[in-house]
Amino acid sequence: EQLVNISSFVSEYLVPSCAKGIWTIDDAILNLSCYMAQHALLDQIPCLVEDVEPVPHLCGTTTDPIINVWMGTGGTRTPLHFDSYDNMLVQVVGAKYVRIYGKEETTKLYVSKDSTHASQGNMSAVDCEREDWEKHPLSKDAKYKEVVLMPGDAIFIPAGAWHYVRSLSTSISVNYWWS
Repeated sequence: EQLVNISSFVSEYLVPSCAKGIWTIDDAILNLSCYMAQHALLDQIPCLVEDVEPVPHLCGTTTDPIINVWMGTGGTRTPLHFDSYDNMLVQVVGAKYVRIYGKEETTKLYVSKDSTHASQGNMSAVDCEREDWEKHPLSKDAKYKEVVLMPGDAIFIPAGAWHYVRSLSTSISVNYWWS
């Protein structure tokens, strides 16, 4: 993990990623990916709010949601985890693969005990799309739904639902968290 300025992020990572097109899981593992994750970009550049719905009516809340921008190269992966908030994930640019497991699958998903990355108890040790059935045999029976999000698509991820996300191409997403 490293900090880069926006100019370097675009020129060194996003531009080359755009030339690649669609990234496979092997590309995601073997190639350099870069991700601006869970970033309050709309707070930093307020005029961008004009390009997204400030509070989608589907958020079902009377309070303002937490809004994040996720921007990165193809191949970025968000490990299997759950959030404590309801989540509306909206794809703006590019494509993303999303896999969702219901809360009832938790006992099969090997909640990580790694205090470095899983101090909240919301991370799974299962490496989606590269599962090790010998190491995590119960995960083989965990039921999930999967979808590919394209620009303009959105998906609701309930609080507590396990989800894994991989960018299939250079990608920009906006998500709305609320309780």
